[in-house]
Amino acid sequence: MINLLKSVSHGRWFWTLLLLSGVGLEACGLYFQYGLRLDPCVSCVYERAFYLTFILAGLIGFIGCSFFITRFLACTIFLAGSIGGIYVSYIHLLDYMDTNVFKSCTLHANFPSYLPLDKYLPWMFQPSASCEPINWSLFGFTMPECIIFSFGVATFIALLLFIAQFFKSKRKDYFEYYK
Repeated sequence: MINLLKSVSHGRWFWTLLLLSGVGLEACGLYFQYGLRLDPCVSCVYERAFYLTFILAGLIGFIGCSFFITRFLACTIFLAGSIGGIYVSYIHLLDYMDTNVFKSCTLHANFPSYLPLDKYLPWMFQPSASCEPINWSLFGFTMPECIIFSFGVATFIALLLFIAQFFKSKRKDYFEYYK
């Protein structure tokens, strides 16, 4: 199993799939904002920022999948972004379930000063709604629950890939044909 995961991380197709997944998830967020007119709260904006790590990790892994350092960097970014996404989406879920009508939700994102995404890309990272429940669900699950699920699956995959990088490969590479 570990050798299979290590072989997968050596191929460009996995990193391409990760990059496309990140682009697809970002596109979903923009569709909700502009297509369905569901303005993003500050938690939604932070979740979008963590989905960007999927794109970054996929790009780094695609470019340098044959080198340990770049694979390790891509796996680390993927794992850190996934764990951060779970944390932010859990906070989002708690805000979503909070019934306090006087709760305060800021309309200002607190990105680091060296990477103010809300200033660079305001159409994507500028919160424009308060943290209140919306009437959207998928198979009975709310948006924060769906986002937690996506980050949970990503964390599981990223953790397995990260661990697999430290094992020595066997001589036979099952995915050599797909490289």
